[in-house]
Amino acid sequence: MPKQRLEAFSDGVFAIVITLLILDVRIPPTGGGSFGALLLILPQLAAFVLSFVIVGVYWVAHHMMLHFVRAVDRPLLWANLLLLLTVVLIPVPTAWLGQHLASPAAITAYGASLSCTNAAGCLVWRLGTRRHGAEAGRLEGYVRFVTWVHAAPILVYAAGAALAFAAPYASLLLYAAVPTFFILPNRVLDTRLRAAMAADAAPAHGH
Repeated sequence: MPKQRLEAFSDGVFAIVITLLILDVRIPPTGGGSFGALLLILPQLAAFVLSFVIVGVYWVAHHMMLHFVRAVDRPLLWANLLLLLTVVLIPVPTAWLGQHLASPAAITAYGASLSCTNAAGCLVWRLGTRRHGAEAGRLEGYVRFVTWVHAAPILVYAAGAALAFAAPYASLLLYAAVPTFFILPNRVLDTRLRAAMAADAAPAHGH
C-alpha cells in the first residue's frame, strides 16, 4: 500500500475524532438564555479544549513519523489501526471527564486512554522505521530519541492517574503539561528533527 493512502486514511480519522469531541459540549435545557448557562458547561469546555490540543499533538506527531516511513507492510498497517483505535476512544473518557472534572475515576480513565495512545504510537514508530536507513546507522540515534520522547508521556500520564485520588487537579495539570511541552518552541527537539531530515535526504553511501 502506498504511504499516502495510509496517511490520508489516518488524517480522516483524526479529523472525525476532533469533530466528535465537541458533540458532548451542550448547553443544558435548564441553563436558559443567560450567560450563566456558560458556567454550567465550563468543565465540558475544559475537557474538550484539553483533548482537542492533545489529539492535535498526536496528529502532528503521526505526520512527522510517517515522513520517515519508507515501506508500508501488514504489521505497520495493523499497528496504525491500533493507534487509530486508541485515538477514536479518546472522546469517551473526555465526555466522562467533562461531566465529572474532579472525579478520580474519570481522571484515571482519561490518563489510561492517553497512555495507550502513546504506547501505540511508539509501536507505529518502531515498525515504521525498522527497514529505514537507520539500518545503516544514519538515523539510528534519532529513532531511539523519538522512541523515548514518545514514551515519556506514558510516565507522566501514569503519575497523573496515581495522583488522581489525592490531588485530582494536579493530575489535570500534568496531563496539560504534555501537549504544552510539545507545542512550545523546543531547541533540542527542533535541532534533532532538522538533523534527522537532513540525514534522511542525503544519499546513502554505497548505493
